[in-house]
Amino acid sequence: MTDLVFDVTVCLLLVSASIGLVVTADAGANTGLGGDAAVDADGVASSLATSTATVNYSLAPGVDAADPSLLDADGVDPRELERTAHGSLAGLLARATLGAVTVDGARLSRAHDDFRKRTAARVASELPTRGVSVAVSWTPFPGSSVRASDTLGPEPPSSATVHSATLDVPSGFPAAREDAVAASTDGFDAVARLVADRTVAGLFPPALARLALRGDEPVSTLMAHRYERAGALAGASVAPEVAREETRAANADLAAALNPRFAETMRDRYDTPRAAAEAVSVGRVTVVVRTWSP
Repeated sequence: MTDLVFDVTVCLLLVSASIGLVVTADAGANTGLGGDAAVDADGVASSLATSTATVNYSLAPGVDAADPSLLDADGVDPRELERTAHGSLAGLLARATLGAVTVDGARLSRAHDDFRKRTAARVASELPTRGVSVAVSWTPFPGSSVRASDTLGPEPPSSATVHSATLDVPSGFPAAREDAVAASTDGFDAVARLVADRTVAGLFPPALARLALRGDEPVSTLMAHRYERAGALAGASVAPEVAREETRAANADLAAALNPRFAETMRDRYDTPRAAAEAVSVGRVTVVVRTWSP
């Protein structure tokens, strides 16, 4: 089955919006797929942006992490754990990577582990067998303790000439960069506060998160577990708000906990609040294709 409510609430509904393709491949890159010629990075990136696929997966790993009893005979019907995702290969990769968001290196949820595995296998089946790697990454801003990343394929040899192309895929999170630039006149704290608010709103859209908490199993348990993990990792107590289904209050607590962390990192990394604001990347997932002669 396709559970749109659950996918949106955990912020993995990525976009029917267009994918921005920024080509950084060297102009002389060969477009051949065979022999010793390097595969064209631009061509691979274009294929990821335009080719579509359907991926079937299970929420069982996430349910097992949140409440293993739900997998018992008296728990949820196994069919309730089945999901289907459809989209461009780049969109599926971005969506799968956002399912592996970490805070200080610790995973927020395991709900989409099977989706990540099956998406990786599906995309790999479309790539040349040698001389290609794909890296996917998302972070609210460079250096943030909140991030997500994944890779397909090997690292190129140190002696290889590497060509690259980059895809920017909308993350589905609230836009932040322009507002962050406007807020930068009030200092690092203002920029960090806005980025923390938008990051949490992306991870937990309040109306949809509340709908999930009120839903049937396993959706309600998965959302409550996701909130509890976020609170534990960010250092915020959100259990009372989650129990009352007060998602906006829970989000405010999470953002307040992340705000000083973000501000400290921005001060350490950037010379000015404006520079920090211009680096904000809440709204996009970056897919980088690298190719080389095998």
